[in-house]
Amino acid sequence: MKKIFIGLICGAAALAMLNAPVSALSLAPCPDDENKAACEKRSAELLECWDNGISLNSCPSSSDQKTEIGPTFTTTLDDSEHSVTFKMGHGLILAGNNLSSAVDNKAGLMLVAGNNLSLRTKAEYGFLLGNTINFAGETGRDLYIFGNSVVLTEDSKPGRDVFAFVNTLTVDTDIPGDLAVAVDTLVLNDVKIAGNLEINAAHVEFHGKVEIAGALIYNDSAVVTGLDQTTYGSVEAYHIDKPDPAALMVARVYGKIMSIAGIFLVMALICAFYPRLHDKLEAESTVGRFGSNLALGLGILIAVPIVALFAFFTLIAAPLGIIAILIYLIAIYLAQGFAGAWLGHVLIEKLFKAKGNIFVEILVGVTVLGLLSLVPYLGIATTFLSLLLGLGVIFSCIKPTKKHPEADSSQDSRVIAAEAETEE
Repeated sequence: MKKIFIGLICGAAALAMLNAPVSALSLAPCPDDENKAACEKRSAELLECWDNGISLNSCPSSSDQKTEIGPTFTTTLDDSEHSVTFKMGHGLILAGNNLSSAVDNKAGLMLVAGNNLSLRTKAEYGFLLGNTINFAGETGRDLYIFGNSVVLTEDSKPGRDVFAFVNTLTVDTDIPGDLAVAVDTLVLNDVKIAGNLEINAAHVEFHGKVEIAGALIYNDSAVVTGLDQTTYGSVEAYHIDKPDPAALMVARVYGKIMSIAGIFLVMALICAFYPRLHDKLEAESTVGRFGSNLALGLGILIAVPIVALFAFFTLIAAPLGIIAILIYLIAIYLAQGFAGAWLGHVLIEKLFKAKGNIFVEILVGVTVLGLLSLVPYLGIATTFLSLLLGLGVIFSCIKPTKKHPEADSSQDSRVIAAEAETEE
């Protein structure tokens, strides 16, 4: 009886609203067209209002409800996992040490970075960077992986192509597109690859039934097992010529000579416009200042990118963040030159007790650092220490120095004494 009464009301309303959209006649017989679903939904809403004693004229419609729009930038901290989540529009960044996440971001790009990653995430594009990665998530399109030990589990669902640059990669799921890897060890377990499989690896292991619809391309130096049980459209083993060790050494030495020459020219130009650099280096060439400059350089190396990153997320300080990054990159390049100038000054004037020219000191210092960088293992430590020392010396040389009245009075007395001797 209730439905008949409501139907009569809607029929009368239909006569008065002959030109209105079909969705307005919600409880009238719904026509079989594109508006039928909306019509039936409105009918159900009116019936619910009738049951609850709400006037049909004031019955709310779900179409009138406004969808809440979230903020463009959000940051979430998880103290239990020591992780942080940055959301930027449709992009998402996850970072942490031991990170376990199942966040859904199907309509955007997702970047995940950390030490140990256990992921059931969903994204359109996925970029994974970590030490150990266990991926059981989904991507609508491509997946890019950079890490040490990576497993694509049976539950993972790549949407298209997968690109991996890792040490060990284990694939337990089907790939709907291409799989391209540069790894030490690749393990494939009963999988189907709808596209091509391109491999640059030392070891390749095919376990069970592996099907490759396209071409199998791998380097002939790889140790391959289980290939006889694998089906593929075509196969190609390419050859990579190993470079001659002597030719490699000559190329490294030549590149280092060019690098030394380039940094020397840049430092010579700086000294030409900043002649007080020699006096600044004299003040920094003590044992105490050496440790202080190393600590200062380490602080600059770590702090500047962090501060610039946070500046990017603000509207006002974003240009300052860009400028800071540019200056930071220039300082990293000049660090070797300033470290070489410091070392040359210490060797010539402190060790050999000779009066050196600033240009000679720079040439000697950068040459010594360049030769040490060619030594295996020692070169890595030398390069890192010279980077820290150079950043610290740069900051110490450009910061303004405080003038002490005692120093000014002693300098004036020396000038007066020198003028008196000249008159005599």
